[in-house]
Amino acid sequence: MFSWLMNPWMLGLGGLAVLSPIVIHLLNKRRFKIVNWAAMDFLFEAEKKNRRRVQVENLLLLLLRCLAMLLIGLLLARPFLPSSVASLLQQDVQYERVILWDDSLSSRVLNGNEPSIDVARESIKRLVSGLAESDETDDWLTILLTSDPGQPLLANEPVTKNTLPMLIETIDQVQSTDTAADYPASMGEFRRYLGGQTENVGRVAYVFSDMRAVDWLDSVEITSDSAPNKLLNQAAEDAVDAFLIDTAGANDENLAIVGLRALDLQAADKVVRFAVELANFGNTTANDVRVVLQVDDAPPLYQVAPSLAPGQTGELIFPYLFSGTGDTGLTNSEEEAAPLKFENYRVTASIDRQSFSREELSADQLIEDSQAVFAARVLNGIPILLVDGDPSAVSERSETHYLQSLDVLGTGLNMNVVTASKLESVSLSEYEVIFLCNVDEASPDRIAALKQWTEDGGALVFMPGNKVRATVFNDSFYQDGAGLSAVGLEAIAGDPTMSSWVNFEVDPQVHPSLRVILESDDTSLNKVDVFSWWTSVIDDEQIGKTVQVPLRLSDPRNSVAMAERRMGNGTVIVYTIPGDGDWTMWPSSPTFAPVMIDLIDYLVGSVGEKTNVRIGGQVSYPVDLSIYDSRVSLRDPEGDKVESVARPTDESEIGKENVLYQVKFDEILQRGFYEIGLKRNAGQTDKVLFASNIDPREGQLKRVPESAMEGDFFSGNVRRVSAADLETEEVSGGNTEIWPQLLVFLIVVLALEQFLGWWFGRKR
Repeated sequence: MFSWLMNPWMLGLGGLAVLSPIVIHLLNKRRFKIVNWAAMDFLFEAEKKNRRRVQVENLLLLLLRCLAMLLIGLLLARPFLPSSVASLLQQDVQYERVILWDDSLSSRVLNGNEPSIDVARESIKRLVSGLAESDETDDWLTILLTSDPGQPLLANEPVTKNTLPMLIETIDQVQSTDTAADYPASMGEFRRYLGGQTENVGRVAYVFSDMRAVDWLDSVEITSDSAPNKLLNQAAEDAVDAFLIDTAGANDENLAIVGLRALDLQAADKVVRFAVELANFGNTTANDVRVVLQVDDAPPLYQVAPSLAPGQTGELIFPYLFSGTGDTGLTNSEEEAAPLKFENYRVTASIDRQSFSREELSADQLIEDSQAVFAARVLNGIPILLVDGDPSAVSERSETHYLQSLDVLGTGLNMNVVTASKLESVSLSEYEVIFLCNVDEASPDRIAALKQWTEDGGALVFMPGNKVRATVFNDSFYQDGAGLSAVGLEAIAGDPTMSSWVNFEVDPQVHPSLRVILESDDTSLNKVDVFSWWTSVIDDEQIGKTVQVPLRLSDPRNSVAMAERRMGNGTVIVYTIPGDGDWTMWPSSPTFAPVMIDLIDYLVGSVGEKTNVRIGGQVSYPVDLSIYDSRVSLRDPEGDKVESVARPTDESEIGKENVLYQVKFDEILQRGFYEIGLKRNAGQTDKVLFASNIDPREGQLKRVPESAMEGDFFSGNVRRVSAADLETEEVSGGNTEIWPQLLVFLIVVLALEQFLGWWFGRKR
């Protein structure tokens, strides 16, 4: 009985309410006090003649009142008739067909000769067409898409001959998105919809899925309450029938590019290495997979992955020299008026499918993940200032000689050398990194300017030598730990005769500037001989917090050789050895140049902002209102443009023009290149490039194995069918509600009770 009620507990409350007329009757009997007097004998005789009739009348009224209370409870319980009973009673069974349709990127994989999304589309169209038999309807249609399950594509639309063209047109417009399907979220929304209120109709659930293991088994812990199969089983309990329709084919082989990134700082006239990560998601070994890397319209570069075993991921390295002629987004005259610090380059890596045979093509089922894009923002050279505190007419004796030798084609470095006295008048804002070589002092104003420049994002490197006076250096730059330098100098230690030496000791937490050289030869730095060095003082409590010590010396004190300190948005590096060859063999060692280049790369970073965003992510960019208008545009890969207004991150700063604002664009849903347009107050427009790639998991096409779906993975309420067989399946449930009939019956009972009460009272 309760299986025919939507709210069975309401019937229980109605049953308890049946007692209320009886209780009222009993309470009313207690109101009267019995008093015996002589005239009552005549009344008793008359009452005996009518007692049986009155008892029957009262019992009938009591039963009608109890029945009314029971009907109210039954009405609130919302009873319905199953389809089998409804058909016997010649009642129409009405259904809302609720469809969850997987329109993620993986739905583009072919099932036979057509994509699985088209297989689902045709199955849905056949289902709807079969229901639209007349101008009257007993069926309604709701479609949810996994790309946006919270916004139904169709919401409870009637299925008739008149509405069929509109329904078919809407279904035909659905195309695969570039997004990944979030099955826990989509199935949760599906379940919430099916469990919502409905009137006079039963809901039939349909889930169209390509049955990928990454969606059903790997999206969350399989035992979790948010596991997709558990959510579907729960949704099926709220539906009169539930169908799981498999839309994919048996071939789940696939090759994919799952990563494209730059390994080096991107700068003009510098060789930058790009790493392309290639994955084999199939079940057979892939041999000689050819990958193409192209930067804008430059000639493509080719690499071949000799062999990729099933489930294996490999990496190919492409070196590329940027010549500094990329897309700035400005005309030549505009570039002179408003030069940018970087240029935009579109980098694309693709699997060369044209080199595949027919059999090899079948091993790459999803074409769209065979390509990845990267937005390279290439600095127009890296401006470096070398301040020489011990200049020499002989170049080899110069304090900055070995650093200057790094300024060659392929490094992207633009070196400028000045004396310590010239430091006072140099424009600091023109430089990314400043080396103070054998410099121990500067004017208070210049020290304050250096500190502000560093906090704003600059990088300062100290390399003290024998011209440095410890007390002067400490007063100028250490300032008892409150200055620019993280260490204070004490005295020169070591052996000036170079007959004895110490070596470097690398911290286990390898510094980024040392990683490459140690990966190529993990003992190379340990072989560098250091004859003299500055002993120093450092606040041990700050080590591991604001201060790092990547290099020490092997002397008895384990002296600091290199210390790093973060200051605001910038960095300060202090070496306790000079940059020339007077105290160490390091500048003449093969390790010096790569370490210094990697150090500069680390200090400069990658222009600052993240250039690549994942599908579904957000594009954001800082906007300086002293240069740019607050209204910013974004052009998507198809050329469509939207606008947004830059706002300060701190709402209290709204209206001020001397703060850095931030512009944000949400819901990046397409793969490819996005271009932000920043309009200068002078009228020119600067362009900033972003790139968006698909979720690498979309390339994992392996299907849920049959063995995993055994047992209670899907409940008995879920029927698994193929797309071709769906139209032959009959709905086996129904819930035709009968509350309208109950309401009429209740009104009749109440009216009859009132009439009989009046009639019986009139006779009495």
